[in-house]
Amino acid sequence: MTSISGFVFVNDMELGRKYGTRVNHTTIEIKDIDGTYTVLLKLFPNNLKSTYLLDDLDSVQSHEKKVVLKFLKPNHELLVMSDDVDKVTNFLKDLRFLNKNLILNIGESFLSNALKAFGYINNNPNRMQNFNPAHLRMIALENCYLPHLPEGIGHLTLSSLSLNGSRLNMSKYGQDLFWDWMTKDNISTSLNVLEMNSIGLNKLPFEIIHLKRLQTLSVSNNKLTHLPHFIGELPQLVTLMIDGNSLWYFPEILLDKAYKTLQIFNNRFIYLKFNKEQRGNVEFTGLQNPPKLSDVSVLSLINNSIKFKRQEIPRPLWNSYDFVCRCRLCKKLFVFDEKNQKFTFSIPKTEQMVRIESIHWQFFKCPSCVRLENINA
Repeated sequence: MTSISGFVFVNDMELGRKYGTRVNHTTIEIKDIDGTYTVLLKLFPNNLKSTYLLDDLDSVQSHEKKVVLKFLKPNHELLVMSDDVDKVTNFLKDLRFLNKNLILNIGESFLSNALKAFGYINNNPNRMQNFNPAHLRMIALENCYLPHLPEGIGHLTLSSLSLNGSRLNMSKYGQDLFWDWMTKDNISTSLNVLEMNSIGLNKLPFEIIHLKRLQTLSVSNNKLTHLPHFIGELPQLVTLMIDGNSLWYFPEILLDKAYKTLQIFNNRFIYLKFNKEQRGNVEFTGLQNPPKLSDVSVLSLINNSIKFKRQEIPRPLWNSYDFVCRCRLCKKLFVFDEKNQKFTFSIPKTEQMVRIESIHWQFFKCPSCVRLENINA
């Protein structure tokens, strides 16, 4: 068996998509499975993302710490960005050995232009002058100090953005500007993957509600104490990584959603108690009482998909987003009162999930439905 780990990007030439698998370090592993040499793409040791047959590997191209594997079936290119040139050298050595002994006829070259499909930027300063950022599809601003993200990022048609490990300006006024990029038309209709692992998030920014094409959200190892119900307004979300936080429950709006991958271990689901004394003090840690006069305003903003800069609306409205949910019965949006919360208990629906059993799901019924139930009781 041979393997290499690093950040991996996939160029799907059949669908014309490029996307990254930037959830920690990803592994490309080649092993003999029942006599068939198979290439495994793994996000985690027990989380298989996709598989390829080694017989379908057409060519291998490399440059410094980068390796591109080009497959015929499916028509994919995998770019592996390793952090160690020795790992790349050893991986290529093992591949040559397999190529020779299995008579695979894998082509190989060491040309830097093999990376053009992934937007590779040469160190040549003259080439940098001609670089057009509008062509960017993936950006990784990882382990950086980010006092703010330029609003212009929202004008790019990115498919993948990673902020993993970066230090953000989350002061009282720093957050006024930090999330504006999410509201821009281009990125709100193009971004498929958003990763914000280990950045000290206390709550999800409500602007994320505008990312309607988002398929993968990774916010592992943060300080989240609750998952807002507005996350249910992301219709294409199928991969959710939210392990390593302090969540007590999930919003019930996600109960019927079938995920491809769900990582929710290392939270506090098992500690939720169903007694009145603890309900008011535990489940809503970090939340404030919703400002009643703003209910109509925040619902209008969501229902009409109005995009705006955070600093353009009164600050009390920011907190209102944490109290917006859909009624369990009529499915209409309303602003809930935490005193009326109820829970159900069930196992999430997912193809791949690690170390979790049934969890609690919080739900609410709108006042109109409650009145109707009382009348019919």
